[in-house]
Amino acid sequence: MKLIDKYNRVHNYLRISLTDKCNFNCIYCNPSDGDHFLVSKNNILTYEEILRIIHIFADKLEFKKIRFTGGEPLVRKSVFEFFNEVKKIKDKFNLQLGITTNGTLLEGNAQRLKNTGIEKLNISLDSLKPELFYKITGRNNLQNVLDAIDESVEAGFDPVKINMVVIKNINDNEILDFVEFIKNRNLNVRFIEFMPFGNNQWARDGFISFDEMKNLIESKYILKPLITDVNEVAKDFSIEGYEGKVSFITSMSEHFCNTCNRLRITADGKLRLCLFSTGEKNIDFKALFKNNYSDNEIVQLLLEAIIFKWEKHPEAEELTILEHNNMLKIGG
Repeated sequence: MKLIDKYNRVHNYLRISLTDKCNFNCIYCNPSDGDHFLVSKNNILTYEEILRIIHIFADKLEFKKIRFTGGEPLVRKSVFEFFNEVKKIKDKFNLQLGITTNGTLLEGNAQRLKNTGIEKLNISLDSLKPELFYKITGRNNLQNVLDAIDESVEAGFDPVKINMVVIKNINDNEILDFVEFIKNRNLNVRFIEFMPFGNNQWARDGFISFDEMKNLIESKYILKPLITDVNEVAKDFSIEGYEGKVSFITSMSEHFCNTCNRLRITADGKLRLCLFSTGEKNIDFKALFKNNYSDNEIVQLLLEAIIFKWEKHPEAEELTILEHNNMLKIGG
């Protein structure tokens, strides 16, 4: 059985936030005054509940990809033991597993992570300059992240993807530095358009579009477009003479809603039909499990809920006034 919305989009990719806690306070995601968004320990999905969710989506709805996000997923206790349990479901249903992390707790653990069956690794890195890294994240962990990236390449992640959120007059002057950074490395830098969330103070004057970023890079390098899967959100390019690749995630300037195959589950068990949706028609897995809903009953609710998925997300200015769309809780 497939999960298909009224726009005939087949959904087979689930992103699960393991926690809304993070050891960074990034200006675009978790401003320092955002602690009131934290979910209480009692309301966070347990590992057993997450395993059941994964099994339902893989067994009943033919989902093929699972990605773990946060917050910072690696801050959660016993997370590697949890990944070992997920691997059993992966092997049974031939799932592709991925994780998005800031890399600080990955140092010394990259091979361990690879051994749990996670294949796809994205590491957030918004600056190569220590002082700017601190300004963006509130932490002095740049070297930890750089070491984790090198270690992850050695562990065999192919490629390691680097997520850079580009904000005008903050870090846009490092775009070309990031291209040089991947010259002799098996890395894929993904330049991500700045998106409006919760209280991250998004504004047009901080926005730099895909076209602007691409034009800047092409002023110095030769980019060659790569063929990607229809459901991929990134526009991928090789660089003549370089080992690494660059990509652009164009959520604001050229949305990819028409091919969206993703659903999200927040740290406290709420289904999000869209990264930007506010949850009116969504499902609370925590409550469903508490009330002893069967797997088949949950599947029926999901089939009914998917009908309410938007054709596309609202424009940026509308998104800035939405409530309950804090990035930490949703899970990127």
